[in-house]
Amino acid sequence: MQELLQAALSANNIVYTTLLIVVLLYWCTVIIGALDVNSFDIDVDVDADVDMDVDTDGDIHTTGWLMDTLSFLNFGKIPFMVLFTFIVLFAWSGSILANYYLGNGTLFFAFAILIPNLFMSLILTKIITTPLIPVFKDVNTDEEKVEYIGMPCEVIYDATFEKMGQAEVLFKSSNLRINVKTDKNDKIIKRGQKALIIDRVDDHFIIQKSK
Repeated sequence: MQELLQAALSANNIVYTTLLIVVLLYWCTVIIGALDVNSFDIDVDVDADVDMDVDTDGDIHTTGWLMDTLSFLNFGKIPFMVLFTFIVLFAWSGSILANYYLGNGTLFFAFAILIPNLFMSLILTKIITTPLIPVFKDVNTDEEKVEYIGMPCEVIYDATFEKMGQAEVLFKSSNLRINVKTDKNDKIIKRGQKALIIDRVDDHFIIQKSK
């Protein structure tokens, strides 16, 4: 135990240990009721400067790739802090083990394994949290109460038939954000344009440009 404590507090692992302590403190506040599990949820689009218009095909494909990647990693399907907790836990464990069995105690090694460690942590988090998606979908009562089909919306992140975008729906004075793709008849619906929600497929809605 003392050896593990020394490893956790070493320069190579101190960042991961600090994040792990933060995560543990967060879950303590959730247990006592001071915070909710959804307190730090973020939108899948990461709101990368929503004032920036996406006009080129290259930008659209890049945005779609980012959205698809985040969705693949279960962002937007699982509360952010649940995902973050598993990522930190796996990254901390990976760093401890790698530095113990393979490392030479240098910071260079710690930086060298940073990206591989993060990648493996994301993949392991994806695997471990995927079975939890139906659980959190059932408790997401706000979304289940809304009948989106037939409602108007405003696109806030460009959507195409193949690439995911996002739109906002006004419901009871609240702006609800949903993942969307276009109907096959619409090549692209850009940010700021109005659309109509016509169907739902898996984890996103199908929209059609308003006439």
